[in-house]
Amino acid sequence: MKFILSIFLLTCFLATSKAQLKEPAPSSEILHQMQKLQYTTRVLYVAAHPDDENTRFIAYVENGKKFEAAYLSLTRGDGGQNVIGPELREGLGLIRTQELLAARNIDGGEQFFTRANDFGYSKNPDETFNKWGKEEVLSDVVWTIRNFQPDVIVTRFNKTPGITHGHHTASAILAHEAFKLAGDKNAFPEQLKLTNIWQPKKIYWNTSSWFFSRSGDFDKSKYVTDNAGGYAPLLGISYTEMAALSRSRHKSQAFGTAGNRGDEIEYFEYWSGPENDKALFAGIDHSWTNFKNGKSIQKAVDELVNDFQPTAPGKSIDQLFVIKDLIEKLEESAVRNDKLRAIEKLILDCAGLYHLLYHDNPYAAPGDEISVNLELVNRSDAEINLVAAAIKDLEENLSISGALKNNQVMLEKFVINIPETFSYSNPYWLDKPSANGLYEVDNQKLIGQAENPAAIEVEIRLKINGNDFSFKSPLKYKTSDRINGEIIQPLYIVPPVSVEFGEEVSIFTSNGQQKELTVKVKALKDKLSAKLELDLPQGWKLLESENKLEFKDLPKSSTQEFRFTVESSQEYGKFDLNASVRMGDDLFSAYKVQEIQYDHIPNQVILRKAQQQLVLADVEIKGKKIGYIEGAGDAVDEALEAMGYKVEIIDIENISIDELKQYDAVIAGIRAYNVNEALQIHYKKMNEYMDEGGVYMVQYNTTYSLPDTDFWPYPLNLSRDRITVEESPMSFLDPDHAALNYPNKITEQDFTGWVQERGLYFPDDWDKAYTPLLLGNDPNETPKKGALLIADHGKGKFVYTGLSFFRELPAGVPGAYRLLANLLAPRLNP
Repeated sequence: MKFILSIFLLTCFLATSKAQLKEPAPSSEILHQMQKLQYTTRVLYVAAHPDDENTRFIAYVENGKKFEAAYLSLTRGDGGQNVIGPELREGLGLIRTQELLAARNIDGGEQFFTRANDFGYSKNPDETFNKWGKEEVLSDVVWTIRNFQPDVIVTRFNKTPGITHGHHTASAILAHEAFKLAGDKNAFPEQLKLTNIWQPKKIYWNTSSWFFSRSGDFDKSKYVTDNAGGYAPLLGISYTEMAALSRSRHKSQAFGTAGNRGDEIEYFEYWSGPENDKALFAGIDHSWTNFKNGKSIQKAVDELVNDFQPTAPGKSIDQLFVIKDLIEKLEESAVRNDKLRAIEKLILDCAGLYHLLYHDNPYAAPGDEISVNLELVNRSDAEINLVAAAIKDLEENLSISGALKNNQVMLEKFVINIPETFSYSNPYWLDKPSANGLYEVDNQKLIGQAENPAAIEVEIRLKINGNDFSFKSPLKYKTSDRINGEIIQPLYIVPPVSVEFGEEVSIFTSNGQQKELTVKVKALKDKLSAKLELDLPQGWKLLESENKLEFKDLPKSSTQEFRFTVESSQEYGKFDLNASVRMGDDLFSAYKVQEIQYDHIPNQVILRKAQQQLVLADVEIKGKKIGYIEGAGDAVDEALEAMGYKVEIIDIENISIDELKQYDAVIAGIRAYNVNEALQIHYKKMNEYMDEGGVYMVQYNTTYSLPDTDFWPYPLNLSRDRITVEESPMSFLDPDHAALNYPNKITEQDFTGWVQERGLYFPDDWDKAYTPLLLGNDPNETPKKGALLIADHGKGKFVYTGLSFFRELPAGVPGAYRLLANLLAPRLNP
């Protein structure tokens, strides 16, 4: 029998934001969660990025006070750097989103976002608001407050510009304004079709001595305090230890930290609320008293906690249904909805109920017919009967039912047809091209959500001790191997074929130049036959028969690579080469299915339009062979290959000086001296290499975690100087210098079209052996000279630059390619 599954609609704003605890939970955790039912207070923490949140405070609120805590991160951290892999921009934002969810899975909080894009470092909130659109992001903060309904709002940062990142300051300004507007029916009235106004009671700034490090004026007596350093005996961990585990999930930012124990005082500046209730939670009724039938609910929950039997959690199921019935009678509210979800989870945990709907492949495509398994196990003495397993919005139910006997496995197999019209599993905020500062999301209900709802879910209806009970189980991918054992990951709906160009950007350096390009197709369904069609920009030519781009009966998960020759046009600039897939008479837009896999987060996919950027730039290169010393992860080596260089990754520890001599130039990746221990030890090899005539270019490093070693051939001091406005004018300090003239004449035009920033972490002091070449600054700031320094060394030369080549090259900025070619050119007349 065949059944068709369809995607479930998002039915509630909070449905996917709550971190998923392990299933089923042990008795100690069950009791901990039961105790949380006794409290109704809610706290919203607000900051700008993943890793900004105070995990210690969130862990304390959730597990010490047993209130509901949530973190609203205005961005997904898309503009940061990645120390664990090559992903930047949207890929990094997806990683950091999942790292935040992993952190909340540890400390128990919920996670929300706005549509704001992390466009990189900003020095003041005005620039931030100009990029984001202040009203749009403010509306998202108000929307989150109206739906989460916090009693208390806490910000990580204050509203004073200039102390920290402009995004940080903006988050505090927006939180304070939204605190006042969320309860105003005239503010963003269109939201009130889907939610209600809500006025939080109080708002604070969670301060610390860090904010006063410049002035030293941190007077602790001015602030409200609370001790976040307690211990959770049921969980066997202190809130500070839990916070360290939570914060250490931010691996892409290298934020691993050791746990500590003992008292930990948090400081809060009171911003608004009742004048006589400045203490953090003073004046807030934490119980059910203010709810209809609140005394009955409180009494029932207290009885649940007092009567709990750790060795027989199933005996609490009947009382959980009593509480469930009482809460269901309440008016709609965030407390009501959250507590009902918590009770649903507790009923499943007390029954020890294992449930898993799974497939043996991580992907399925619209139109696929797939086999799935549904496994159910009741591990309690509760009387549980499976009434039905239904697929929402369809008339057919899965024809299974029967008693779930204690510790007896029910395993059923089904065949599912996925409709041709089924939606792909692309992160919802990436469905449309975003503006520089704001993702475009049409569905208001999705705004704020951390991730997509599950692609496919089955609703399981049970009778538990005579009570009707239903819950949803998402379709997962399940496999096992001899190293990791059982592996359970999300299942994604993707196109039948993934199309990936060999390079994101291909550089052409002359009119009419012919160049061989590659495209790789990967079949995501079995026996795939199709034909690629390429849409070249006007004036560009495909010098191949399109029949060369056909593939037939390609097995699932196999790949095939095609090579074709393109001839450039007569017009300089950036152009898009797009691909489509023709299957029979139908022509589909082609997508690259980007897979992101790390051990600390669930596997992720992003669907990107199958596209290659063709850049025709007047670029001449000197030298051919480049050595690349890996740093914290960038794609500069790939861009060099696209320019026509031959690039090899260097093992600096084992390479000899004679072997180094084979390279015309050597480049150190971003933050290489921060993260590459071998380079930290063997850096002197590069001095000998330059003495023999080599060119050595070092991209930006930070002072954070940099060993106290003089790595540079001549002294220089790194700072936090940067130019964040990518349009900032750049002028030439030494216009006649070879680096600005050979082999390409660099002009102001070469600094047009840059993205996100000019550069970062410039030196601010250096030896007279260096020649600074560029002068620039952000608006209303003093000029900076440290963006690009060059010094002769022996017969060779040394280049230190904070210019963000790692952003500009993947973005296809012609001037960045021209300048880089000059920096890598051999020294003239050594």
